[in-house]
Amino acid sequence: MGETISILVVDDIPTMTETLADILEAKGFVVLAATSGAEALEILRTQPVDILLTDVKMPEMNGLELYRKTRKLYPKLATIFMTAYAADELIQQARVEGITAILEKPVDMHFLFTLISSIKRINTNSQ
Repeated sequence: MGETISILVVDDIPTMTETLADILEAKGFVVLAATSGAEALEILRTQPVDILLTDVKMPEMNGLELYRKTRKLYPKLATIFMTAYAADELIQQARVEGITAILEKPVDMHFLFTLISSIKRINTNSQ
C-alpha cells in the first residue's frame, strides 16, 4: 500500500479494542486505541490519523457524537462505524450526516481491509 495507514480504534469494550488493534497491526497498519470518545479526542489532538474506526453504542459519548466532534476538528478524517444495531436511529442519522461506512459486528475483517484500502486510495487521489 505504500505509505502506512494510521487507524484510531475506539470501543468501550477493551478486549474488542485490543483484538481489532492486534489484527490491524499484524496487517501493517499503525494503530492507536481508545476506550471512550473523550479518550479518542485526546489522542487526535496529538496524533494525526487517517481513519477513525469507532463503535456506535458507548457510554458518555456515542459514536455519532464523536463523529460530529471530529468532523468539526478534522473534516477530512474518514470515519467507519462498527455496530451490532444496524437499524438504530444513530446509524440512520450517521448515514444522513455522511459517515464513510458502517460495519456490522462481528466485523468482517476482509471487508474492513478492502474498505481501508479504498479510503486511502481516495485520500491519496484527492490530495
